[in-house]
Amino acid sequence: MTRKFSILLALILGIYMTGLAQEAATSSSLAIKSKPKNMWEIGLNVGHDIVTGDVDWNSGFGVGLHARKALDYVFSVRFDANYEALSGDEEEDIRREDGARYGFANWQPEYETNIISGDATLVASLNQFKVFKKNKINPYLFAGAGIGNFDVTAINGSEEVDVDDDSLFDDPWTVSSYFTGGFGVGFRVGKKASIGIEHKVKSVLGRGDDLLDAAELLGSSETSSRDLINYTNIRLSFAIGKGDDQAMPLFWASPLDMIADDLAEVKARPIFDNNDTDGDGVVDAFDQEANTDAGCPVDTRGVTLDSDGDGIADCKDKEPYSPPGYKVDNQGVADVPAPDYVNENDVNRIVDAKLKDFRVPTPAIPPMDWFLPMVNFDNNKYSIKNSEYAKLRQVAQVMKQHPGMRVVATGFTDATASNCYNDVLSYNRAQAAIDYMVSKYGIGRDRFILNYSGENDLLVPTNAKSLVNRRVEFKVATVESNVGKPDCGVNNAGRGGSGYSGNKESGY
Repeated sequence: MTRKFSILLALILGIYMTGLAQEAATSSSLAIKSKPKNMWEIGLNVGHDIVTGDVDWNSGFGVGLHARKALDYVFSVRFDANYEALSGDEEEDIRREDGARYGFANWQPEYETNIISGDATLVASLNQFKVFKKNKINPYLFAGAGIGNFDVTAINGSEEVDVDDDSLFDDPWTVSSYFTGGFGVGFRVGKKASIGIEHKVKSVLGRGDDLLDAAELLGSSETSSRDLINYTNIRLSFAIGKGDDQAMPLFWASPLDMIADDLAEVKARPIFDNNDTDGDGVVDAFDQEANTDAGCPVDTRGVTLDSDGDGIADCKDKEPYSPPGYKVDNQGVADVPAPDYVNENDVNRIVDAKLKDFRVPTPAIPPMDWFLPMVNFDNNKYSIKNSEYAKLRQVAQVMKQHPGMRVVATGFTDATASNCYNDVLSYNRAQAAIDYMVSKYGIGRDRFILNYSGENDLLVPTNAKSLVNRRVEFKVATVESNVGKPDCGVNNAGRGGSGYSGNKESGY
């Protein structure tokens, strides 16, 4: 049995190498898809079934379903599911040494075997040697393996012994794997239908290889013959899938079918006429203007060019790109009137007329209640903080935009020192703010009015330290006047100075 399988595998390998050579030639030299998307083949089978072994066989039957899918033009994989009913008998009684154990000492060999099985096989098609022929006949070989449920019964009159009777056997046996192989030939009988005849052999592995005919069932040792299942069947198959999207199963096709079809189509095409009668560079088959004047440029359709669309071909148009919207003469020149340009004198006259009654408005003095930003100071200091320079710049810009405006700068403190001390400190703060804007922005000192209020006008009513209360406020002056430095017994209060050195040109 091993030798037979070796020969079968060697034959399949040779066929496979032939298929690889065909596929390589097709894909490399002709640059087409060597394995197109192809259909599945499904079907049913029915046939004659026997067991060859120690007991004469009676005719049995089998029935099954199968599905097959091509791996390439030579090889395909097939899945089978089958039910088989087998039987056999002999007229001669056979004495078994331990027959009494099963209820009878003499046994006229008779058995019934029912099998439900499924297997997968690799199928090698042998029809790929005539690659330019449409394949209508498909001889093939196959080999594979499967698993089945085996129900074997020995019969002696009305008495029966089953192989799976665990009260009689230490090792009941029903399920086993098997090898399978065989050969067949298929015939295409329609666009998607085929019919075939096949012989299939199954060889059960393990203990079941000599139990299918029940000859060993009543003995203590194996008999001389291996039990083989032989299933000769007829197969009806159908390809499933859309023909527009998928090719026939590749074992019915040839690797060169597409090439043969393309060659036939090329041969059927009419001979291409490449004459160009008018010599414009466009062959007559595509030329929409058969008699173009010599030397005239044409477009891709062979029509004479008229770039400006004035009805005169470019080769005769003295102005091929005339401005649109104007009439043209018989030479293609547009009749464009002389332009009426505006000269410099006209522009000056227009501008003078517009500016005659124009007056530059004089900046108005801002309202008295116009809000100006205030600046704040650190505790017991009158030097300008870095964060407050931008506020002083805003006040200075407003004063520059309104040269006639005067501003009152009033200093304040919080309530953490004596009144006299706070009056002097608030005076110093207002003086520092004015000095900075005079020095930095060049605003006249006479435009500032210095006032102080000490701790008399707290924004935050608290005796504790408060940044908000330590401030200088600015407002548009009305009738206010400068106030001198307090003379209350405190010569100076706070620390710092203007916080600024240098001149306005050098920056700060």
